[in-house]
Formats: sequence, C-alpha cells, structure tokens
Amino acid sequence: MTKTLAEKLYSIIEEKIVKLEFKPGTFLTESFLEKNLKCGRTPIREAIQRLSREGLVKVLPRKGLFVTEININDQLNLIQVRREIERLMAKLSARNSTIAQKKRFKEISAGMRSCKRSNNAKFMKLDSEMNELLSNSCDNEFVRRSIRIVGGLSRRFWYYRNKRILDDLPLMAKLHSNVCDAISNGNIKLAQEKSDQLMDYIEKFTKESVQL
Repeated sequence: MTKTLAEKLYSIIEEKIVKLEFKPGTFLTESFLEKNLKCGRTPIREAIQRLSREGLVKVLPRKGLFVTEININDQLNLIQVRREIERLMAKLSARNSTIAQKKRFKEISAGMRSCKRSNNAKFMKLDSEMNELLSNSCDNEFVRRSIRIVGGLSRRFWYYRNKRILDDLPLMAKLHSNVCDAISNGNIKLAQEKSDQLMDYIEKFTKESVQL
C-alpha cells in the first residue's frame, strides 16, 4: 500500500526521535520541520498529530512542540500494556500468518541470531521489519492501532539505553529470534511463552536502567 506524504514524514520524524537525532527535551517548530524535510505545512501537521498521540512529542499551541523526555516510570507502565498486546500479536500471528509470512519470520530469526554487539543498526532494522510483519500477520486492525501507540516510545528507550551499553544486544536479538521461530512454526502456545520471555527481559533492563 502506497504511503501518503504525511505518513512518510511521520516515519522520517519518528526515526529521528527514536534514534535520538531529535533528543528528548528538544524544542521544534513547524517551520523548522518544513525547511528540514522540504515539505508543506499540512502534511507536517498531520505527522505531528500522530506523533503527539503516540507520546513522542508534546504540542504547545502557537509556540511549537518539544520531544518528550524519557521517564522510567512511564516506561514501566508502558511495558504492562505492551506485554499484553505483544502476547496477543504473537498468538494471532502464529495462527493467522501465511506461508510467505512464516518464511519471512524465519529469515528475520536467522538475521537476529547473527547480530553481534556492534550490530546496533542491523538489529534496529530487523526489529522494525519484525514489528511490521507482526502487525500485518496478526490480521487484526485494532491490535495494530494499539501497538502503534506504544511502539515508538519502546524503541526510543531501547536505543537510548543501548547507545551506552551494547552488551545485551545479542541476547535481546536471540529473544526476538525465539518469538519469530515459534510463529514461523505455527506454535501458538510457544509464541506466547517466548513473547513473555522477551517482555520479562525488557522489563528487567528497564528497571536496571534506573541505576545507570
């Protein structure tokens, strides 16, 4: 499906926020984004509205917007919600994914297992592909909408945390790989179990980040 200009701009800005090019607390204006991205005001505003709904920016009327700060308590609350959504997505994807989608899950799994400590960009790319595949293969629009709300904030926190510490990247990649393998094999129960294990680890390193 072809993306609209607003959707393309959203993806560009979201990536800049998630990868900390637009750092937490950064103040932005529509005119800056228009100039930076070489586009008009209307699609920029549509992209900003979506980013605001997802909690990545806060709009200040007649002033501009700023990139929201990273808050550990917010992340822990978000994980509670994300855990339930991720488990449901894993279940539905294991049940509903096509043969072609299962094959792609297997390919992503292999890529994840090959990630080394220095492969941050590779992991982020595979993680994005996995999330998109999960969203498509679960075959439930309401689940898709729900995961969009928490997805960007979760990815930004992981990137923020691992800009400094990369030791756990291979383990994180392996946990993602396990979910992909269970889905590719159509094992609903195992897919849910592996999803829970992944979320257990994400919750663990989020709590540990308080001491970093």
